[in-house]
Amino acid sequence: ASKLLFIGSGGAPSRVAGAPACSEQVARDAALSWPLSSVAQMQRRRYLMVHTALELLDDDGDSILLNFRTKRSRTQVRSWIKRKCSLTYRDRDRSARTAFGKMLSELQEAWQRRELSNFDYLMKLNEMAGRSYNDLNQYPVLPWVLSDYASPTLNLADPAVFRDLSKPMGAQDPAQADLVRQTYEQFDDPDIPRFHYGSHYSSAGAVLFWLLRLEPYTSYSIELQSGRFDHADRLFHSLGQTYHSCTHSSSDVKELVPEFFYLPDFLRNDGGFELGVRQDHKRVGDVVLPMWARSADDFIAQHRRALESEHVSSHLHLWVDLIFGAKQQGQAAQEAHNVFFYLTYEGAVDLESVADPAEREALSTQIACFGQTPMQLFAAPHPPR
Repeated sequence: ASKLLFIGSGGAPSRVAGAPACSEQVARDAALSWPLSSVAQMQRRRYLMVHTALELLDDDGDSILLNFRTKRSRTQVRSWIKRKCSLTYRDRDRSARTAFGKMLSELQEAWQRRELSNFDYLMKLNEMAGRSYNDLNQYPVLPWVLSDYASPTLNLADPAVFRDLSKPMGAQDPAQADLVRQTYEQFDDPDIPRFHYGSHYSSAGAVLFWLLRLEPYTSYSIELQSGRFDHADRLFHSLGQTYHSCTHSSSDVKELVPEFFYLPDFLRNDGGFELGVRQDHKRVGDVVLPMWARSADDFIAQHRRALESEHVSSHLHLWVDLIFGAKQQGQAAQEAHNVFFYLTYEGAVDLESVADPAEREALSTQIACFGQTPMQLFAAPHPPR
């Protein structure tokens, strides 16, 4: 066999083919095929909190995420690919903490030596924590870095223009932080652990909110809303208004997606989609930008400079603690106002052990709706740059 054949679930048996027994019919039904020689990387992934997925990357940078019915099936396919492909990288067993910890340590030190930009470091942490462009429920997550969306010019030498990276979005405003603290302390349910927020900073819904104007996300958004766009007042309309919402509501605490730092297209309605008219009589079209941005391209350029600024560089480790590190869970998370609904954390429920199909489906739906917290990478506080 010289190729991997990916079979659509509506056609031939749903499996990764490529063994000598692969028939001509299977080959004809293949939705996609990759030469074995092109498969460069392989990483195990989880899907809806179950470790049954596998992500492959080829030497052109294309990738595909495959979810299997069982972990055993994934193991079989993974073993076959290891034998047949000359991989430049494959993930090691994360239970072997020495190897995985060494990789993390080397990555961290490269960032501290400024051999990696802030953007590249965050993208690498996302990858190691299991985040992927191929899974809307585990899309890479990046931080809001600015708080000033009203000034006519952006002064990156002024610390006041930046968001507080030591606090989650729901605790940026002191009054809102006090409210979520009270919510946590007053919550009392024998079956559900306490939490500060009923929503999450990263979910499929949040990704579709941000990328509404770009295909295929436009189509996904329409499908999510039963064949139409959501109400105009609930669509991504203004950066300033959305930042205010994310800092003044415990039900909207979204962080950003990577496109905010390199892709101006998602801010423009180049497709001419009819997104409706808001209650304030404003038609939703291109995203309303801050006064300091002359265009979508200019916003991306200035936003990227903000991410790579000295202020963000000296505080970014604090945000890493919240998302990937020591303040992600436990007492430290509680003190940081950083506790989310329990189903967003790995290990909260073992779906594979749930025998009742209806119960399993209900839990899967809840996980898909609430979002997923990344795999915790660091147990100790992250050192500064």
